[in-house]
Amino acid sequence: MRRVRWGMGDFFWVFFGGFGVAIVVTVVTIGIAGWDADNLTDNQSTLLSGIGGIAQYGAFWGLLVMILHHKGGGLVHDLGVTTDREVGPIIGWFFAGAALQFAIGISLLPITSLRDQDTQAIVEQIDRSSGLALALLVLTAGVLAPVFEELLFRGLFLRALLRRVPAATAIVVSGSVFGAVHLFDPDAFVILPGLVAIGLVSGWLAVASRGIARSVALHMGFNLITVLAQIAS
Repeated sequence: MRRVRWGMGDFFWVFFGGFGVAIVVTVVTIGIAGWDADNLTDNQSTLLSGIGGIAQYGAFWGLLVMILHHKGGGLVHDLGVTTDREVGPIIGWFFAGAALQFAIGISLLPITSLRDQDTQAIVEQIDRSSGLALALLVLTAGVLAPVFEELLFRGLFLRALLRRVPAATAIVVSGSVFGAVHLFDPDAFVILPGLVAIGLVSGWLAVASRGIARSVALHMGFNLITVLAQIAS
């Protein structure tokens, strides 16, 4: 097996590369569709978010595969991407993620109740969307985001840190950075403690299980409960 040569710089290359691709695809989509960027309807805005999200995660995947092919031993060897044979724990961690989201939501009520805008843009989009736009948003936020964010933060980033610092430090740093990057959406500031919390728990789980299958399940449960609850409300 080849020696692992990727590191922190590769994480930032993948992360910002994905954002760049998403921006380009979004601009091109607006041009092709002939939409007015300053006066998008709710569904147009949601469709753009979904299309941009798919482009971003596709870029994440392509860049990850390229980096690991040239600088490492592949997804399984380098990032712990394996099929967990214990189905029970996977399902259990999915529901644990949903429970964690519920618990964090309750604990943050005193803070969020002080603000008029206490939701992320993604939640507001769910409220205003329907049809294909809503389905695309559920796919990107509830399924694709947990998978690819775990690949990046508990795969590439956390494992790069583990080669340099103790596990506890690596978990805290990766969890904090995970929460901080969500501040690209300013409304996420009020729920920053919850985002850091899911980052910390996911990091601990990835280290303890030596893979990311269970942290993906946890993260998916965390995200999906928000999306589905918002749709049902």
